[in-house]
Amino acid sequence: MKAIPIRRLRLITALLSTLLLLAGPVFALSAAPAAAATTDSASADDGQDDVSITLDEVTPWIDEKGTLTVRGLISNPTEKPIEKPSLDLELSTRTLDSGSRLSSWKKGQAQHRTIADLDDHGPEARKKAKEDGDDEESTGTAVDATFDDRIDAGSSYEFTFTVPADDLGLSKSSPVDSWGPRGLAVQLGDESGLRASEIGFTTWYPDPEFDQTKISMLAPVTLPGHSTGGIIDPDRLDEAIGEGGELSRIRKLLENKELGLAVDPRVIASFEAAVAEPPADGQEPEDTEGPGDEGTETPQAAVADSDDDASAAEIEAEEDQRKRLNSWYEDFVSAAQKHTIIALPFGDPDLSALRGTEIDRLAEFAQKQRGIVKDVFPEARTDIAWPVAGSATKSGLRALTKTGNTTAIISDEQQPSTSGIHDDAHSNTTTTDDGQSTIDTLVSDTTLTDLSAEAIASDHPASVLSELVAESAAIQSEAPYRSRHLFVPLPRAAASEGWEQTVEALNSAPWIDPTGVDELLDSSVESRGLLHTPSDAPHIRTKAVKSLAETRADQEDFNSVFTDQEAADIRLDRELLSCTSAAWTLGRNANICADAAREQSRDLMDSLHLRKGSSILLVTGEETTIPVTIVNDSPAEATLHIRMKPATPQLRAHTTETVQVPAEETTRVDVPVEGLANADVPTTIEMVTADDVVLPKQESLMVRVRADWENIGTAVIGLALAAVFVIGLVKTISRGRPKIPEQQLADAMARAQTDDPEKR
Repeated sequence: MKAIPIRRLRLITALLSTLLLLAGPVFALSAAPAAAATTDSASADDGQDDVSITLDEVTPWIDEKGTLTVRGLISNPTEKPIEKPSLDLELSTRTLDSGSRLSSWKKGQAQHRTIADLDDHGPEARKKAKEDGDDEESTGTAVDATFDDRIDAGSSYEFTFTVPADDLGLSKSSPVDSWGPRGLAVQLGDESGLRASEIGFTTWYPDPEFDQTKISMLAPVTLPGHSTGGIIDPDRLDEAIGEGGELSRIRKLLENKELGLAVDPRVIASFEAAVAEPPADGQEPEDTEGPGDEGTETPQAAVADSDDDASAAEIEAEEDQRKRLNSWYEDFVSAAQKHTIIALPFGDPDLSALRGTEIDRLAEFAQKQRGIVKDVFPEARTDIAWPVAGSATKSGLRALTKTGNTTAIISDEQQPSTSGIHDDAHSNTTTTDDGQSTIDTLVSDTTLTDLSAEAIASDHPASVLSELVAESAAIQSEAPYRSRHLFVPLPRAAASEGWEQTVEALNSAPWIDPTGVDELLDSSVESRGLLHTPSDAPHIRTKAVKSLAETRADQEDFNSVFTDQEAADIRLDRELLSCTSAAWTLGRNANICADAAREQSRDLMDSLHLRKGSSILLVTGEETTIPVTIVNDSPAEATLHIRMKPATPQLRAHTTETVQVPAEETTRVDVPVEGLANADVPTTIEMVTADDVVLPKQESLMVRVRADWENIGTAVIGLALAAVFVIGLVKTISRGRPKIPEQQLADAMARAQTDDPEKR
């Protein structure tokens, strides 16, 4: 191969560099980034590609008398200022009357024109026009910014575009033809080219006449998260109903009369438990202060009074909280009764993730708990299932029908339209391969649902909300003279600030007719495509489900210790269901909840234990007892008996009678034992349920057995006395008769020989 001369290579390189430099600004100005993007490739090496624009207000639609307002913030976190910045607002020159055109505008803002800019409509330009008296050139369009001719490094500046409808240059003569979404782009540039861009949408609505699109929205009333026993703590409820709380936002949403509610029984059960009347207080302590004790107080009495004051304050605070929760709950129930109510299974679980696992029975249990909602809202529907979007299968839907469900909520990605446009949401689908069995479906509009979720999750939702409204207008444009009924459920999570904004933005559009879910359920069935199940449907991960199954298996036998085992099982199942909520599929980690449930289960099983006594006991040969103290720190009464297991046969122990230990109390039990022979016997003490389940918390002690202690003691004392007697006797015998001194003996003998016998 012939080598290219170095001179020619340098010439080619120079020409290419020149072309790139000339083309750079052209490409930069003709294609803005899709979402809050900030780019100037020529200055990337200088670290100036992080300049950004965020929109805080975009007028979603305007009529002939309206005004377009676009407000936002420019941020320059780089180390270099932007000199002589330009700021423009662009409007698409064509109507974006389809989803594909909206997507194209997001990717690149082709075919647009400037409707406002800082140079021609800024404060200086408006001031000059007023001074010149040029009323014909002066319009109501205005651009205001908090910067002048420089955007400092590390600073942020606000801006506002205000454009009256008359200045938009949009046609009013043919409303049906001219109406529809328009793309907006805020562009920031300098001498080097485009520095940052952000897009939004507005919809031109010159009062065209056509049929409105009905939209039914469904808001879940739930408060996801792990909680002991599955019941939400009163403090958490109090926080949720406070200003800015999740449930307080739900209450505000009820002002939208057509909004449907999907109520979690867990919320209802938690409020019912929190507002229940407290047990009657005991008698007040007697006043033992005597007349002569006035003005005197011992340190102990001062401490007691302090404790009493603290206790009284806590009781008063709890009562205030109970009244506050009760007031909110009654107000909520009264307002919610005017809406269509769908009862969710307890904890709003991911039913498809439970099916076929070791805890699949929790799915059936959760659905039975829908009766809690029915008790409060008699008109509530308890026959509507809501699988996680994308997770419905024929076998899963068939299983739902067996548990009493007649309708399932699924997405249009699983049951698509056959007409190529957005069809009515009420349909049905087969649950068997032969097509003989079916279930009704409420098909959610994926585009509107996803945009709603995106707007709710965004810290700056204005741009996404404008796109949501524009998308609904594009749907209306598909068939302006055909009345359709769409379904848009909100995210299955706790309500946030974005919920109210999203519902208001969608329902306020003049081409939208907000309609109740009950009307959608009563509407005729629309034909749709066959059920399609994507392979990557979100669900609770296998690891979390397996952990919950292990927790259930470990505690299931333990629950037999409680007097009301059924209630204990319900508490356990409710707690586990809180870790299977569909909310955990929305980017959360269900393993965290599963770990919390495992830890709580261990704490519960540790709450029943024995109070360890002395490690050495002395037992007689006759039957006696060893006292054992049972501590029940659990929230429920326990029924059990004590069993001692000696390690060697020198000690015999008998099982105690069954005893009942009230919640958060202790009970002493005497265990019958009998010592059979002398030995130090290691002994294990067990708590055993009526089903002969041995509880995990055991204790051990050493029992020192001394059999027949009284007889041995008597024998020892008798032997000691006998020994004393024998020793004394032996000593007496060993000494013999007393000896007479020799002199006395001689004198006696002499008298015997010389004295008169009669005198003797």
